[in-house]
Amino acid sequence: MRTSTLLILDDDTQDANIIAHEAQSLGFEVRILADASLFIDAFLAWKPTHLAIDIVMPSINGIEILKTLAQLDCQSAIILSSGIGTDTLPAAQLAAIEHNLNIRGILYQPFHQHILRNLLTDQVSVDLHAHTSSDMSAQSFIVDAATIDDAIRNDQFTLFYQPQIELLSGKVIGFEGLLRWKHPTLGIKLPELFIPVAEKTGQIDQLTQIVIETGFNFIRSLSKTLSFSLNISAKSIKNHLLTNALVNASQSLEVAPERIILELTETATMHDPEEAQQILSQLRTEGFKLSIDDFGTGYSSMAQLAKLPFTELKIDKSFVTTMETSSKSRKVVASTLKLAESLGLETIAEGVENTLAAIGLRELGCRYAQGYYFARPMDQATANTWLTQWNNQF
Repeated sequence: MRTSTLLILDDDTQDANIIAHEAQSLGFEVRILADASLFIDAFLAWKPTHLAIDIVMPSINGIEILKTLAQLDCQSAIILSSGIGTDTLPAAQLAAIEHNLNIRGILYQPFHQHILRNLLTDQVSVDLHAHTSSDMSAQSFIVDAATIDDAIRNDQFTLFYQPQIELLSGKVIGFEGLLRWKHPTLGIKLPELFIPVAEKTGQIDQLTQIVIETGFNFIRSLSKTLSFSLNISAKSIKNHLLTNALVNASQSLEVAPERIILELTETATMHDPEEAQQILSQLRTEGFKLSIDDFGTGYSSMAQLAKLPFTELKIDKSFVTTMETSSKSRKVVASTLKLAESLGLETIAEGVENTLAAIGLRELGCRYAQGYYFARPMDQATANTWLTQWNNQF
């Protein structure tokens, strides 16, 4: 496998060294140039896998450099930055995308380690590799009522948090809590491994209670303007105790119900629509918000959508991740956004993995988004640190 290489063009030695240090810690071979006149020759001679370009330097026109790279059929992943203001960056990014350059993203000042690291690494590939390795190690691992019960007793279930971002402002508007099993020997296990079993064994309500208590404790420590989204199983929708559990947690932990968004898949309401409508209406009466998750992957009718008291529609990542290459996916997203607007629903897209997806969603009128482009799911301590660093940009 070819070693990752990074060519940096930046006349600010401190900025260049920050980028270089982080890249080297990730195993990159790095070269730094402060003279723009040498950049294209260095690029042609070295053909680096990555480029980091300060597009606002006294001696260069950043847009012209990007055009030259496009003419040279540059395949490098490109990170754009600027040490003197940020107004030029979005325009440069759009120009680069129009020229079919592989723009990894924008690096705003002050530089933050986690953002720089995300831009330098292919988080999607890393995550898929980790998932595959995890699956291989789990082949001999049996998940049943006994192992789940043991994990509950030993506090092995926890939440990871993924931020949700307002696309226009870039500000954090909330977090989604994602349940994980921290197995002592097999590492982090995703819910696909244990949720179906818990639904069959009747342990899903115990896991839901863990999500409620853990998530509410997390969100209560943050600004009251931030929301918390949690996934609700189809099995739990049938349980009238769900409302009591949510109301009790809201009152005892002093978390306003209006800050809580309950995410349900389309199919969760299909088995018994009348019962679902009754329970969901009760939850809305208490003040909780309701999001229809993975929209477009189920079989809900427009009439059903209009009848149930949803407040938010979540666009499935299968459409978001293919928007760039599939005109059909883009049309599905566009029509979904129009549908949500006609029904008075907020919209959030999941699975945003790059700048182009974020820009495309914003152009189509999507208000909120989440995905690896902004941040991967994090444990609570990491999420707190990430939030502080992110907010320092605004």
